[in-house]
Amino acid sequence: MPLAAAVCLLSFAVLWELTRRQGHRWAGAGIGLAAALKLTPALFALFLRVTAVVRTRSGAGNFPLGMTIEAAGVFCAATATAAVALPHDSLCFWTSMVFETGRVGHAENTAIQSLRGVLARLLHTGDPGAWWTAAAAVAMVLGLAVAVRAELRGERAWAAMACAVTTLLVNPVSWSHHWVWCVPVVVLLSAEGSRWALLGTVFGSYALWWVPHGTGRPELARSGGQMAHSALYPPTRTCFRVPAALRPWRRSRTA
Repeated sequence: MPLAAAVCLLSFAVLWELTRRQGHRWAGAGIGLAAALKLTPALFALFLRVTAVVRTRSGAGNFPLGMTIEAAGVFCAATATAAVALPHDSLCFWTSMVFETGRVGHAENTAIQSLRGVLARLLHTGDPGAWWTAAAAVAMVLGLAVAVRAELRGERAWAAMACAVTTLLVNPVSWSHHWVWCVPVVVLLSAEGSRWALLGTVFGSYALWWVPHGTGRPELARSGGQMAHSALYPPTRTCFRVPAALRPWRRSRTA
């Protein structure tokens, strides 16, 4: 199965879960299974957990808590099943490979469209180290704040997309084909009549491939303009969080 198709299926599983009716006995299972297959969707479970805590403390109910528990249970069950079927591979992954982000290639690779990749190219290094850790932490906190606020305002679509954007930004290795989330993002913006929908043209321009890339690690010797061209995905997705953050605020001001 092509990698892009696999990512699409995982994205579909997450979106399907977030559109199911409240109280469904299997709500959250899709997120747990998706996270077991690829860790990236696990941030959606954290988003639901944070939302549950905020809603409970405000007396608005705890619906997302049940989804979080279901997601965690399915994740653990799927991971345990894999460990029984492939004990050696599972042990290697959870004790070593999960921490080796460099095993898939150099951090500055053009196809890596996460904050880590951008910083590696910007700093002309294959290991952005603490700079990436700090940037990812800030991006995750801000992204979750936007997502939770949108969810509390009843804006589930905006919350889901804000969380998806944050996931791709903080993931150590977000390949260009992982950005299939641009499709629902653009659909949402278009449906709302937002001028921000024009950001979707970035993902169809292939601009990141207009600059030197390939063998020999040419990304480490790029000029400022070339680095800007090869790093369009993360800032474009970061811009999406602007209308996602302002929309609930505007509604509360006019309520």
